Amino acid sequence: MTASTGRTVAVSGANGLLGRALCEHLAREGFQVRALVRDTAAYPWKQPGIERFRLSLPGELDPAALKGADVVIHAAYMTRFTNLAEAQRVNEEGTRQLLRASREAGVPRFIFISSTSAHAEAESYYGRSKYGLERELDPARDLALRPGLIIGDSGLFERMRSTIRKLPVVPVFGGGRQVIQTVHIEDLVRGIQVAIERGITGTLTVAEPGGVTLRELFLSMAAQLGRRRFILPLPYGPVLLALRLVEKLRLPLPVSSENLLGMRALRHVPSEADLARLGLRARSAAESLANLPP
Repeated sequence: MTASTGRTVAVSGANGLLGRALCEHLAREGFQVRALVRDTAAYPWKQPGIERFRLSLPGELDPAALKGADVVIHAAYMTRFTNLAEAQRVNEEGTRQLLRASREAGVPRFIFISSTSAHAEAESYYGRSKYGLERELDPARDLALRPGLIIGDSGLFERMRSTIRKLPVVPVFGGGRQVIQTVHIEDLVRGIQVAIERGITGTLTVAEPGGVTLRELFLSMAAQLGRRRFILPLPYGPVLLALRLVEKLRLPLPVSSENLLGMRALRHVPSEADLARLGLRARSAAESLANLPP
């Protein structure tokens, strides 16, 4: 038997980028995986044997979903929205509800998927709310896990890559000098598995130690796609105002005002010690990009 065999893990947001990869990885490693999803009829995972339970935050949770679980991993979070009050209801009230339900069901551990953008000086709602919810965890039994920008086949990274595919001129804000720390989806799910098995609590950052500037990342993404792109620096203020005006019209955009605020407050986060706790080497952005299909 492996260290994973017999452990039951419930994953919210199980059909998102991280949740989907996490469910498949943990199921392969011998965990009993429960996917907490809105649509229990769909089966988006390649790995068989994943159980499905109804979850629609903040109001609806199948009580059987948490019964006998060893860990709850909360990866569900509304990131694209036009109504802040609705996002607060789903994200903040929903997280509190799931944490409370986990406690009432006697689940020993709660892992909250936070972000490297979660810190006291965060400007975006996403970063501020994640940071605030981290404060509501019990550091003696819970884990706030902060990934960098996740490199995978969907999410913010893929929206950025799609923009580079389509536009000959790629806008960057603040000169593109902000340092972004990335993490490959495979490294992240392995790190979460180790955190579960080693009983790591508190706060943990899983991201490449060095990082890369936004400008360098965009140029590397263009090269990986076989595109020649011109990088156009833009000022924050006018672009932020324009994005907010367009968002009021509810028009789809590859980048939101939330993304822009998050980029403006980016800061380098030391991750070497946390990666050492996991015995994990997080590949660099260049290595992650090399593993992606064009």
